[in-house]
Amino acid sequence: MEEKPNIRKLSKIAILGKIKTKLELPNGIMRLTVTGIDRVEVINYIEDDITSAFVIPTKEYDYDELEAIALKRILLKDLDNYIELSSTISNNVIGRLSGVNSLSRISDIIIAELPLDYQTKIRYIEMCNPIARVKNIIKDLNREMETVKLENRIDDDLKEKLDEEQKNYILKEKIKLIKEEINEVDIKDSDIEKLLAKINNGNYPEYISNKLKDEINRYELTSPTSPEMSIIRNYIDVLASLPWNKFTKDVSDIDEVRNYLDSTHFGLNEVKERIIEYIAVNNIKKKSISPILCLIGPPGVGKTTLATSIANALDKKFVKISVGGVHDEGEIVGHRRTYIGANPGRIINGLKRVGVANPVFLIDEIDKLTKDYKGDPASALLDVLDKEQNAHFVDNYVEEEFDLSKVMFITTANYIDEIPIALRDRLEIIELSGYTEYEKLDIAKKYLLPKICKEHGINVNSVIIKDELILKIINDYTKESGVRELDRLISKIVRKIVSSLAANKIKSNKFYVDKEKLTEYLGKPKYIRNSKIKSIVGVVNGLAYTPYGGEVIPIEVNYFKGKGELILTGSLGNIMKESALVAINYIKANYKHFNIDYKILEENDIHIHVPDGAVSKDGPSAGIALTTALVSLFTNKKVNADIALTGEITLRGNVLSIGGLKEKS
Repeated sequence: MEEKPNIRKLSKIAILGKIKTKLELPNGIMRLTVTGIDRVEVINYIEDDITSAFVIPTKEYDYDELEAIALKRILLKDLDNYIELSSTISNNVIGRLSGVNSLSRISDIIIAELPLDYQTKIRYIEMCNPIARVKNIIKDLNREMETVKLENRIDDDLKEKLDEEQKNYILKEKIKLIKEEINEVDIKDSDIEKLLAKINNGNYPEYISNKLKDEINRYELTSPTSPEMSIIRNYIDVLASLPWNKFTKDVSDIDEVRNYLDSTHFGLNEVKERIIEYIAVNNIKKKSISPILCLIGPPGVGKTTLATSIANALDKKFVKISVGGVHDEGEIVGHRRTYIGANPGRIINGLKRVGVANPVFLIDEIDKLTKDYKGDPASALLDVLDKEQNAHFVDNYVEEEFDLSKVMFITTANYIDEIPIALRDRLEIIELSGYTEYEKLDIAKKYLLPKICKEHGINVNSVIIKDELILKIINDYTKESGVRELDRLISKIVRKIVSSLAANKIKSNKFYVDKEKLTEYLGKPKYIRNSKIKSIVGVVNGLAYTPYGGEVIPIEVNYFKGKGELILTGSLGNIMKESALVAINYIKANYKHFNIDYKILEENDIHIHVPDGAVSKDGPSAGIALTTALVSLFTNKKVNADIALTGEITLRGNVLSIGGLKEKS
C-alpha cells in the first residue's frame, strides 16, 4: 500500500472498514488491521487523514429474484467445478458461503478467494450492481477453468513422453515451452540443431543417418543431469566423424610410382613390384583390391619409412599405430559402451583421425603382441586383416559395420616366428633382409647424406667423404642390420661441419672428411671386427646371424683324459647342444672313414667352446662347423682360417639347405 497516495486518483467506491488494531512504529510508519464492513460511495477524502472520508451508502439496485437465483446456482456450480480442477482455491470457501443468502455478499466472498490480479479486484469493488458482478465472476471463473484445463492437458501430454524415473522432465519441458515463447534457445538445443545440420549435409549411408537421428532423439530426451548424456553425445560425435563414404583418388601412373619409390628407398624390389602390381590390377579392373602386406626384417632396414613412401607414391593418406606390448583386445576392436570411459579401438580411431576410408594403414610391431586375461589382441586382428571379412568389420564401441576392404594395410615385424600362425596366414609376407656393407655404402651416398645435408642447410656437394671412410664408419662404428645408427653418425659428422662453419673454422667451400677428422668427430672405433685367426687344429670359423648383422664366430674344440663325456660352454642353446651331439655321434659312426682311433673318443672328454660367452647362441646351422672342428682335432689337420662354415648336418652326414646366408655374410 502506498504511504501517500494521490487522493484525486483514488476510487469513488471504497470499502468501509473498522480499525481493529493501530500500531505506530518507531520509524514513523503506522500499521493498521482493518475489517471490512460494506461497500460505500466516497463523497470527499480528508486531506490530512487518508484513513478517513465522507461516505454514503451505495445505490441500491433492483433485480429479478428468479434471475438472481439462477445466477447464484450457476455461480456455485462453476465454483465447485473450478475447485475440483484447480489446487489454487480451498474447499473452505464452500463452508464460508453456507447460510449466506445475499447475492452481493456471496460474490464478494468468492472474489476474495480467486487468483485475480490487483486491478481486477479493484474493478470488482467499483462494480456495485451485484447482478453484473456475478455475471463477470462467472465469466472469469470459466476463463480460469479453461486455463487450468489447458495447463492440465499440457501436463498430461508431457507425462506421456516421460520415463517414470525422469522426475524433473516436466519442469524441463515447461522451461523449454517458455523459452520458445520468448525466442530464447538453450545451448543443448543449439547443439542438436548443429548435429542435425551436419547429418543432413553429410554423405552418410542411410542406415548410419537413421542411427544418428535415433541417437540425437535419445540425446534430446535425456536429462542434463543424467550420466548417460555425455556417453550419448560422445557416441554421436564418433559416429558422425567417421569417414563412411570419403575416399581419395589413387595415383594410377605406374612409372611415377616406381620412380618415387626408387628415389626414397634402395633395393626392396619385391615390395616395389607388389605395389606396381596393385596399381596395374586397379587400372584394369577399376576396383580397389587392397593388399595386406607384412614386412618382415631386422630393425633399421626401412620398414616403417617404406610404408610412408608407399602412401606418398600412391597419393594416399597415411595413418600409423603401434601394437607392440598391447595386451587388451579392446585396444584393437574397442570397448562396449556400457563400460565407463569406453572408446573405439585403434583401427576406428585411426580412420577417424585420417578422415578417409582408403588410407595406407601401418600396424607396427605385430610380432610383439601379448595376451592375458583381458583377451588376445592377435585374434582381434584376424577380422581386421582378413580380406574376406574386413568389409564387415564391427567395432565394439561403434556397433555398426565399417568397410575396411578399401584400406591398404601394411604390417611390420622383426621375427616371423613370433607372429601367431592364424594371423600369419592372412598376411602377404615380404621379407626385408639386412643390408650388406656395400648396400649400406650405396644407401649412405644416395639417400642418407643428401637427406641429412638438406636437413642441416648445407650443400651435399660441399661434403666429401670417400667410400673407404664410409665403409670404416659402417664397420668400426656400427653394428646393425639396418642403417639407423649409420644415419645418426653421418648426422653427427654434418653437425660438426656446420658448427665449424658457423665458428669460421672452415674457410673453404669444400669440407673434406679424412681419417683424422673422422676420429675427431666420432671418437675411437666402437667395434673391432674379428681379426683373421691363424689356422689351428680344432678351430673352425662358423657364421652367425644376429639382430645386428652377420658375425664370424670361431668354434674351438679340445679333448683330454676322461670318460667320453661331452662338455659344452659359451651360452649355447638347446638346439646348438643337439647339433653338437649329432656331430659327435656322426663321427663315432664314421670313425673309420675319417681314420680316427675310436679309443680317443671313448677314453677322453670332449670340450666344445664358442667364445664370447656372455652372448647367447642357438640354432642348427653350426652343425657342419662343429663336425669339421672335431674331425680337425681328432685327425690333427688344420682347417683354412679363410673359410667359414654354416649349415645343419644330419646323422647320415647330409648338409641341409642354408638359411639367412645374406644376413650371415
